[in-house]
Amino acid sequence: MRDLMKFAAECTAALDRLGIRYAKNIRFSVNTRATSRLGLCRKKGNQYEIEISHLLLDERTPEDSLRDTLFHELLHTCYGCMKHTGRWKAYADRVNAACGRNIRRAAAIEDREIPEELLPKANYLVRCESCGNEYGRQKLSPLVTHPERYRCGKCKGKLIRIK
Repeated sequence: MRDLMKFAAECTAALDRLGIRYAKNIRFSVNTRATSRLGLCRKKGNQYEIEISHLLLDERTPEDSLRDTLFHELLHTCYGCMKHTGRWKAYADRVNAACGRNIRRAAAIEDREIPEELLPKANYLVRCESCGNEYGRQKLSPLVTHPERYRCGKCKGKLIRIK
């Protein structure tokens, strides 16, 4: 398991070198349950809390995925940067250019090269009748119980439950 605070210190030092002012009152934690999101930044009173998924701290996951997620969440602590527009985007572009990073507005688990064996297995599967796109779900959700109420995100085709 990687040391989250070591990587956080590395990322904050890079932001310091670039002159990007981030909040100093940040509490870092590891989310051992999150499997669909890699990071989260929330403000509680005068303090920020950054949660990082345990998947990123596994030695089999590339370190760059952890760094990119940390930079992404740290930029949310900058003044006026809770959304992924304007100042946040400008800061992300600056860090990407100066540090060779790949910070984006949103990154799916698949985009961050998480090893297959670490990813949760789908207990339920819904497939588009038109294009064959599949949607896996771990929990019984409205999509799984009533796929006829939804359409495919790619082609707007009908969905059916196959598992």
